[in-house]
Amino acid sequence: MRQSIQALLLLTVVFTTTLAAETISQHEPSLFDPYREPARPLAINSGWTARAQRAANTAPFTSLEAGQKPSSPAQLDPLGPVSPSNPQRLTQSFPSPIRQEDSGRLHSRWSPNRAHDQRLNAVQNDVRFYHQENHWATAVAVSGWDLQLRGLVMTKDNSASQSLVSNPSGSQLTTRDADLDTAGGFEASLSKQLANDKRVELVYWGLFTSGDSAELHEPTGGFESELDINGLSYGAGGTSVTDAVDAAQDIGLARGFQYHNLEMNWGGSTRSDQIELDYFAGFRFFKASEDLSLSMDEQQLASQGDNHLFGFQLGSLLHWQPSQQLEWHVGVKAGVFANAITLQTQFRSADGFVYAGDQSSPLNVDSSQTKDDVAMLGQIDLGFLYRCSDRCRITAGYRMVAVTGLALPANQLAQPLQNFTTSPQLQSNESILLHGAYVGLEYDF
Repeated sequence: MRQSIQALLLLTVVFTTTLAAETISQHEPSLFDPYREPARPLAINSGWTARAQRAANTAPFTSLEAGQKPSSPAQLDPLGPVSPSNPQRLTQSFPSPIRQEDSGRLHSRWSPNRAHDQRLNAVQNDVRFYHQENHWATAVAVSGWDLQLRGLVMTKDNSASQSLVSNPSGSQLTTRDADLDTAGGFEASLSKQLANDKRVELVYWGLFTSGDSAELHEPTGGFESELDINGLSYGAGGTSVTDAVDAAQDIGLARGFQYHNLEMNWGGSTRSDQIELDYFAGFRFFKASEDLSLSMDEQQLASQGDNHLFGFQLGSLLHWQPSQQLEWHVGVKAGVFANAITLQTQFRSADGFVYAGDQSSPLNVDSSQTKDDVAMLGQIDLGFLYRCSDRCRITAGYRMVAVTGLALPANQLAQPLQNFTTSPQLQSNESILLHGAYVGLEYDF
């Protein structure tokens, strides 16, 4: 009898222990909840801060703004809907653990493997979190090429005006009568996106024109030179150039212009929701070349000046994207440059060079000058960009380029032309303003 009672007590203890263990494993929540306590990442870095243990179920969900990078799996959206009505406590109601089948039998709603499901959800959140981490890192590290092709239509302002000749009726021929009205050109740039929002680019643009011309016609002659040509003669007989101008019937002016720009920049960028700022520094080369030719029957005065600017520049480009397709931008570049100047001037006739002095020791008007000086260049771009696709964009805008410290042929004629036979003064205080529109296409590959 005593042995039977002991056996019965032993069976009761075993049954009670098994039932208690099953109840805890099936109906009690797991000690680790991935939506309430973030998992520590696999590789702990210096920027990870563990969250202190709070009271049970008091950690609110973290709301991420658009484009914000999560710092842990706890900041990811849960798999099921959550109602964060109380930021200090979760108030989501759980369904009744008892459900009734069509057959009328009662069954538990709790999964027999609820702890396993919770840990599986935590693993899924970890996978999503580290997948996003790798995606962002890849997006920063992946580099792409960006090709830009633009057409340019620009004009030139702020050029010096030098009077050349006048006729008996008072009409004058000046250097602005054959100034640059409009010039066409193109721009090509190739840039590469580097890691950590860095970027390098190579830019070329140029303006090309056949030049401009002007003419004065006077059948009876009588032109008067506005240039200082005193003391100049030509031919074996030593004919005065002043007399040749007075006897001329046609006086023509022709001018040509070319501008070339080459630059290499390196920089980075910073961005917010709709605004991105690119900043850069780089090397720039700019060439301004102009030539002038004044024809007076058999005499011709020709001059060509080349300005080679090279140095370093700083700049920035501000982007504002009010919509997904449209973007506005404004850019500024500026720098102080060294200017290597060359200027050639010749005054010829059918019998050879125009000269000063007598025939026994003539001093020809044939001068070649060089000078090193300092120049400044600034550029402003204002335009917009329309995204046709992820890779293709259309762009258009307006550009202004201001350059000071130039030596141009028209600026050298204010001095007596006799100076070009001995010691001419090379003037390098001229300024120009190039401005006009551009339109083009950008493509990423």
